[in-house]
Order: sequence, then structure tokens, then C-alpha cells
Amino acid sequence: MYQQSKKGKKTVWHQALLLSLALGATASVNAADPGISDKEVVWGSTLPLSGPNAGYGTIGKAQRACFDYLNAEFGGVKFGDGKTRKVKFVMYDDSMEPARHLQNSRRMVSKDEVFGMSGSPGTGANLASRPYYNSENVPQVFLYTGGPMFGAKPDVEKFPMTMLGILAYNTEAALYAKYIKDNFPNAKVALLNDDSGGPFFSKAFVQAAKDLGVNIVIHEEHSYSEPTIDAKIDRLAASGADVFVDATTPKYVIQAIKRMNAVNWKPKHVVWGVGASIGGTLIPAGPDISKGVITSLWLKDQANPGFANDADMKLYVEKLKKYDSSLNPADQFNAVGWFFCHAVKNGFENAKQPTRKAFMEAMRNMNQVKVPLLLDGVTLTTKGAQDGYPIESVQMGQFDGEKFVPIGSVINYEGKTPQPQ
Repeated sequence: MYQQSKKGKKTVWHQALLLSLALGATASVNAADPGISDKEVVWGSTLPLSGPNAGYGTIGKAQRACFDYLNAEFGGVKFGDGKTRKVKFVMYDDSMEPARHLQNSRRMVSKDEVFGMSGSPGTGANLASRPYYNSENVPQVFLYTGGPMFGAKPDVEKFPMTMLGILAYNTEAALYAKYIKDNFPNAKVALLNDDSGGPFFSKAFVQAAKDLGVNIVIHEEHSYSEPTIDAKIDRLAASGADVFVDATTPKYVIQAIKRMNAVNWKPKHVVWGVGASIGGTLIPAGPDISKGVITSLWLKDQANPGFANDADMKLYVEKLKKYDSSLNPADQFNAVGWFFCHAVKNGFENAKQPTRKAFMEAMRNMNQVKVPLLLDGVTLTTKGAQDGYPIESVQMGQFDGEKFVPIGSVINYEGKTPQPQ
């Protein structure tokens, strides 16, 4: 009978131990996180499908339609590991209330076991759930908020799983202040903001205006709970301001446009991007009285006839209608949802392993990525914690009653976004 020497026995056990550790390490490296298998990835969103901000809810519906399109016509999304996975999309209503948003987030992570989430609107709502997603190491990306903290270096370092998805308020505010200084140097500016994301925009705008010598003569803030802002518009009009910077949600931008018309106040009306949808704001307010509205553009708009023959736009209109006939392609929030879906798809495609960490590495290291519906000249770029703002280029435009007419060329602000103070 063969007998193993003590030395040989020790060597065999040592080799077995090393092999076991090696196999364990390999399994650990290749092990998928919750919410993903070789055939499917679970993705989610929590949005206001009811309440005063329900207009934003269609962002989630458009994401769902887009993922349904990718599943039906391509079998899903081909990840960086070479495997094609269908996307199972779950969505819940939070009325943009922080407490409900957090409750839905816990449900998605603990019960639905989502791999990650995207497209949730609201600065306050997303702030409420940010610590939770990061404690669970779950991606919270392409959020529909321009809250500057979501891209600021200290915040990215502390909350690496969270990333905004639109033009940041501090980027937009700095661009508007410069635009006003360059084009209306003697302007008397009235500033209005809501009490959610608005304070972050207004703080950055006030600072940029001070630095550039732009004269703000009156500043008002309103609450989401206020049924009307007519009295505030009256005070702004009485100030004699000839430029009005409006950082409110579509419901209140519509009210502002109608009240301005009623009291015959005709300033240059600059509306931040989240409130300047043609289909969701300007047409409902009245195309004739909305003429002249100025905003920053980074996404193509189906309501603009100039994009009628654009390949991205034609595909978006066709497939959105096919996979959810209830959605209106002219509603810019649907275009936002379609864009978010493809931005997430890009992250999947560049995730080298089926892990949340690998996905976030792809998200944090985008280099001039072109995603469907972005305007020509606008791309996605991130550089880890050094640059957490994916969109920093815009096209200024003015509404002519039908479409936004470009003002000048695309402004490249890449790497210039001021850190929030």
C-alpha cells in the first residue's frame, strides 16, 4: 500500500489549500451581485406617478418602453462580459415625497433585488435615499435632478454609487449668469425658484451673478404646497425687472407664463431646463404667450420640426409608440427617459464583470460617450471623483412658438462646473 510521508502529506495539503483559495478567489471575482444572472438583470425606478409632480412620472414609463424595445428586438443588452441579458424593469410611485421614495428604494433592493436604479426625479427625494443605496452598494444613477451635490467631489467620494443624469444646477446657473452678462449687461434680474432643487440653483446663480456684476433686483421662492404663484409673479413684475430667471417645475412655469401675460409683464424669460419642455410646459401654457422663452438645451426635442428627419428621433418616435402607445413622443420627459435607458445600456455594455462595482466603474469613466437623443456636440464625460458631472455642454435656444431656435453654437463647459459652496 502506498504511504505518504509526513513531508509529502504536508505538501499535498498545502497544494490543496492553495488550489481551494485560488478557486475561491476566482469564484469571488466572477460572482454576480444580486439582481443579475446570466440571462437577466433587474433594474428599477421610483417616481411621481401621482400628485402635483406626476408629469415627471412618464420618465419611468419611457425607460420601461425602451427596455422592452431592447428586450424584444435585440434579446436584451450585451454586457461587457459578452453575455446578453434581458432587462426586467420595476417601477413604483412616490409622488416625489422623500419618505415614500426611501420606502420604495428599500422595497426595490430588499424584495425586488434590483441590480440598480435610474431616472428618479427630485433633489430632496434622491437625497433621502442616497445613504441607503450607498450602504447597500446599489447603483443610483442618471437621476433627474441637477442637484450639485450629486456631482461634487466630496460627495462622489462619500457616495460613489450615486450619479446625476442631467445638467447640474450649478453648471446651468453659471452659464445663465454669463449669458445674461454677455447679452444683457445692464439687465435688472428677477429670480424665482422652488423649494426643492431651486435653492441649489439660486445659490449658484446668485454667486455667479455677484462675480460677474449681474444685478439681481428681487428674489422670490415658492413652496410645492402653494396652489398658485400669481402673487409672487405680481411682485416680480412690480420690481421693474427686465430679465426673469425662472427655476421652477413645469406646473409653476405654466402659471408664471400665463400670469406674466395677464399683467403684461414682458421680460426676457430664462427658464431652467427641467421646466422648459415644449410639449410638457410651453404648449400647455400657450405657444403664443410662451414665445421668447430662453433655455439651455442638451437633448433633442421631438416637438422641434428640425429633428423630423433625424435618425435617432425617428427611431425614438417609432419605438416609443410601439412599446407604449399611451406615451407622447412630444413630451420631453419621455425623451429624457429614453436617453436614461440608453445611458444605462452603455454602462451595461462597458461593465467588464456582472457586478455593481464594474458597472459603476464604467459610469465613472465615460469619455465623450454619444448616447441617442443627445444634441450634436454634447457627450457624456466623467473622470471618477474629479468630475462627477456627465453633461457640461449646452446649446442656448429661444422658443419661437413652435421650436427652440439655437442661439450661437454649443457651449463646451467641460471641467468648468464650479464646486458647490
